[in-house]
Amino acid sequence: MSTFDHQWQKLTALARSAPVDPAAAPFGFATRVAARAATAPAAGPWAFIEHFALRGLVVAAVFGMASAAFNYSILTSDQTDIYATGTADSIVELLDIS
Repeated sequence: MSTFDHQWQKLTALARSAPVDPAAAPFGFATRVAARAATAPAAGPWAFIEHFALRGLVVAAVFGMASAAFNYSILTSDQTDIYATGTADSIVELLDIS
């Protein structure tokens, strides 16, 4: 049983054993409290991350599209001249660099 279910069972058992005083709370108060408790987001270690997950996804998508847009000319240009050098030339260049 999860912690929330255990706490909920404990709370409802205490509420059943409490004395009934009709003037203590306004009509529907208990229903509103129970509804809010049932729909409340889970407070766990991932709650902070879940809050920002969608925003992070949107920011990552924007950065991805921006990087593709900035490099579009490089992606569409003819780059055969880069690989046109022979094997011997590239080996000589690598040896010169080292």
